[in-house]
Amino acid sequence: MQKEYYLPHGDNERDVWLSNFVTKVAALPAGFGITAAQNTSLSNDSAAFHYDLLLLEAAHTFSQTCTANKDSLRDGPQTATPLAFPAFVAPAGAPTPVLPGVFERVVLVAGQIKKNALFTEAYGISLGIIGADVITHFATAQPGLSLSLEGGHVHIKYAFQHTDGLYLFSMRGTETEFTLLATITKNTYNDTRPNLVVGVPEKRQYRAFYMVADVMVGIESAVVSITC
Repeated sequence: MQKEYYLPHGDNERDVWLSNFVTKVAALPAGFGITAAQNTSLSNDSAAFHYDLLLLEAAHTFSQTCTANKDSLRDGPQTATPLAFPAFVAPAGAPTPVLPGVFERVVLVAGQIKKNALFTEAYGISLGIIGADVITHFATAQPGLSLSLEGGHVHIKYAFQHTDGLYLFSMRGTETEFTLLATITKNTYNDTRPNLVVGVPEKRQYRAFYMVADVMVGIESAVVSITC
């Protein structure tokens, strides 16, 4: 079954994921070939990324404090004591600075582990480098079409959504019925047909169904149109 990409999307989620990955990699058997230098690099990367998130949180708190101070300066009641300016307090324990590209380096280590003969699904789950199963409800899958004009032709784009492609239907100009234009197995398609009347602009309309193993599935897309 197809898998989702294993890295989480959110920064906080990646922070938790990376901490687990670093801990579990350090405990792998020697046969995986992870060097001391790699473990140190992973640990430093994790610490740096986590600390930067703490800095962002501290900066957010500082921003709120500055706003409250500004509001007091602007509209606050008269007092005999001057209002002190807020001072930013950075989180303690700044770690070793690292180069950009933390997760690019992490993915390379994950790939090294996956290629090792000792690798099993159990290791992958423990390390968090096997994504969840992709579950697509094809009965309710509905494509969304995006149209643009490129080089005088209609450029059509859509998202696969774990299907095999698209059945694309079109109606243009004075036509009164949609007909099958193409069976698409890429996520883009160029409609290079000339206009029905050369030199006269025409309205082109498109609709589509997803395709799985050459079978039409799901719900028909909304009809989209463009004049070319």
